[in-house]
Amino acid sequence: MYITTFMFIPTLPLFARNLGVTDPSVGGIIILVYTISCLASRAIWGDTADHWERKPVYLVGVIIMATAAPFFGLVSSLGGILIIRALQGIGFSASSTSGSAIAADLVPASRLTEGIGYYTLANTIGMALGPGLGLNMFQRGSWWLFGAGTLIGIISLVTGLSLNYERKQSSVKKSSSVSQTAPHAKANSKLDMLFEKSVMPTCLVILFTIMPYGAIMAYIASYGINQGIENIGLYFSMYALSLFVVRLGVGRLSDRYGITAIIIPGIVLMFCGLIVLGWASNLTIFLISAILFGLGFGVVFPLLQATGYVFCSPDRRGVASATLFATADLAYGLGALILGIGIKFLGYAPAFGGLAIFTVVALILYISVLYPRLKKRRNVSKQ
Repeated sequence: MYITTFMFIPTLPLFARNLGVTDPSVGGIIILVYTISCLASRAIWGDTADHWERKPVYLVGVIIMATAAPFFGLVSSLGGILIIRALQGIGFSASSTSGSAIAADLVPASRLTEGIGYYTLANTIGMALGPGLGLNMFQRGSWWLFGAGTLIGIISLVTGLSLNYERKQSSVKKSSSVSQTAPHAKANSKLDMLFEKSVMPTCLVILFTIMPYGAIMAYIASYGINQGIENIGLYFSMYALSLFVVRLGVGRLSDRYGITAIIIPGIVLMFCGLIVLGWASNLTIFLISAILFGLGFGVVFPLLQATGYVFCSPDRRGVASATLFATADLAYGLGALILGIGIKFLGYAPAFGGLAIFTVVALILYISVLYPRLKKRRNVSKQ
């Protein structure tokens, strides 16, 4: 699923350029439309996953993503690209929302942070393989790209069909120690059906954490080309490798030293990676930035995601997942859009370096908003 998604992030702006779209902000526009479609459908999929079944929601999403891919080859304008990418966004919102909820159900409560860290390796591997594979296929011809997207989507569907998972509501409600510290939140209103209020402080930190990530994914290939860098696809590989390495141990480190002791250095590493990226003039500096930012983001996002699940009731994980990912979608699109505007008026290097401001805001919000809630919950659990 993630390979299919990441294949198109660096390649669709290049495809649009081949169709005659020369505006440098086109990458941000494509990302924005994609994330808006994800955002608009998240709440529906989250509620459906809680009250229907999570595996069918996952499979429906994969089917939409796979069947939409070949239609890119039939379009001849930016409008056509945006419509099809929006459909893929709807599919991705279904599969990622339900998939994350399934993972949270399956992981023992005592190892939730560690388990979510392992689960997010799917995202990491997709990021490692998807962009490079997409760029390679695109260089062979656009139909190679769209055909590969379809084929990988079919593989994802077949694998998903073999997933042995049946959500049992009674066991979920009784399952974990999380339920002892997080009160059940029944959906008494339409708003409760769409959003999980308990994860909103986490979402606030996620918003400013994801914005630099979305900006990088949308424009790093164009930045590399602008700087005359060959093999800029290595940035994605080095970034994903850093994510992979750190996520293998982030859960255990968090369990041992506490979330705050791990997440603050992670945000600092993200800041350093963005500052270095603003000075990038050759491939080596690009890769150093990828390592720093990858290590930081690999720590921060899975810990924030696991924190969200800690605060919510187990039977609300579908809606909580939708709320967390909707925030990520919004941040992803905003980051790409803001960077696109920054590139247009400031140029690539200043715009990329300026993304570090978002990590400073994220750190301030974590210390002032989320940390007090984590500390309070820890004190309550000890009583």
